[in-house]
Amino acid sequence: MQKNISQEIKTECLVIGDLNIDFILNGLERFPEIDSEILAKSYEMVIGGSGGIFAGVLSMLGIRTAIISKIGNDTLGQFLLDELDKNNADTKLIIIDENENTGITVSLSYHNGKSQVSSISLTKKLKIGNIPFDALDCIKHVHFPSYYMLDLLKPEYAEIIKKIRSRYARITFSMDTNDDPGNKWNDEIYDIFPYLDILFLNKKEALNITHTNNTEEAIKILKKHLKKIIIKTGIEGYHANIDGRYYRGFCSNQENINFIDSTGAGDNFDAAFIFGFLKKMDMEKTLEFANYCAEKSIEYTGG
Repeated sequence: MQKNISQEIKTECLVIGDLNIDFILNGLERFPEIDSEILAKSYEMVIGGSGGIFAGVLSMLGIRTAIISKIGNDTLGQFLLDELDKNNADTKLIIIDENENTGITVSLSYHNGKSQVSSISLTKKLKIGNIPFDALDCIKHVHFPSYYMLDLLKPEYAEIIKKIRSRYARITFSMDTNDDPGNKWNDEIYDIFPYLDILFLNKKEALNITHTNNTEEAIKILKKHLKKIIIKTGIEGYHANIDGRYYRGFCSNQENINFIDSTGAGDNFDAAFIFGFLKKMDMEKTLEFANYCAEKSIEYTGG
């Protein structure tokens, strides 16, 4: 069930991608072994999915953002709608399925990272037909998260961008590939890169996609296909190549002081960068702001 869109979407940014519950277990000291039990210091249920976190954070920063995704008509789905509303995100394009459950990710959070297990069969059914191409007159930017998760959209991204650009030439596009759960890292993603304005990756994703051993080599390959590339390196900061200029940023909190959870730190970076990009901030300040927001996010549970 998709709500009737009787007029244009009155938001500046649109996310087309994943939205689910993140159920986060904090303070784990080791990975649980089979037939054993460990204790978490705390837990929390929050907005999840790279797309959901991005939409919530960018809306909180002041750029109201709509998201197209699929949730179930259940308690978890209603929780997501309520939380996104609190963040001032636009939920009218979210598709509510009467027959399937809202997706969920269980995140095991450690001081030096996290492990995640997801069940998102409904989210993976998002398709090009769910996008209201005639209602995007107010949109300035479209963000695509979790490329490898969205099976039905994977072959359609170039077509989606071409269809939107044919109607609204001014709209810009970004993608955060996120992890490949199948660990295949196939090269067909290169077919999409020429249509994107901005590509976000973390270090693991960049090295796997480019089949290289370091971020400098990854950037050399990627800049042949895109003008704006940002590789996030966690506590080490970021590498970026923006319109031919190289940027290197570092985190100030090298000791992870006040660390609680790293879930969504990369999505915070993405949202803050797009905030600066849309506000036409100086690029160096935009990157610094994005890095700062990512750093601060680790002091809170969830994205």
